[in-house]
Amino acid sequence: MASISSLSAEDASLFRRFGFGRREEPPFRCVHHAFEYHVRSNAGAVAAEHLGATITYGELDRRANALAHHLRAMGVRPGARVCLLVQRSIPMVVGIIAVLKAGGAYVPLDGGIVTDSTLAFVLENAKCTLALTLTDYVHRVADFPNINLDEVMKSQDVEYDALEDLSSPDDSCYIIYTSGE
Repeated sequence: MASISSLSAEDASLFRRFGFGRREEPPFRCVHHAFEYHVRSNAGAVAAEHLGATITYGELDRRANALAHHLRAMGVRPGARVCLLVQRSIPMVVGIIAVLKAGGAYVPLDGGIVTDSTLAFVLENAKCTLALTLTDYVHRVADFPNINLDEVMKSQDVEYDALEDLSSPDDSCYIIYTSGE
C-alpha cells in the first residue's frame, strides 16, 4: 500500500493542504436512528416498493419494531449476527431495520443463488445466532433457529413501542460475504 512518502514533494504538499477536512460529527449515531428520524417527519411517505407492493415509513417502522421485540426476546443484542436468507423484497427491508433496532448485525445472503455449502459456511463463520428467511428458503435453515419473514408480515397486529436502544456507533451494522478476492 502506498503512503504519502511515495508522493512527489508537490503532491504531498497538496495532500497535506487539501486532504484533511474539518472533523464533523454525523447527525445520527447509528443507521436506524436516521431511519427513525425520517419516520417522524414522513410516516405516510412510501419507504419501499417492490413488484407493485409498497410500504410506508410508518408501517415499516411498526413492523420492524414488532420484529425487533421478537429478536431481542431471542437474544439479539449488540454483537449478535443474524443471517438474512432472502431476495430483494419488502420483508427483507423489515428484517434489516428490525435487526438494527434489536442491536444486531445482519448477514445478507440471496436465498435464490447461495449454495448450501456457502450457506452452512457463512452461518458458522459469521457466528449467526438465527436466520430471518422467506418462505421459499425456510427448508434451507430448518435445522437452524429461524424466523419466517413472510409469516411475520402477515401476523403483526400488535403495536409495539420502540425497544431500549442498546446500539452504539462502534457496533457492526452488517457483514457481507462476497465471491471476490
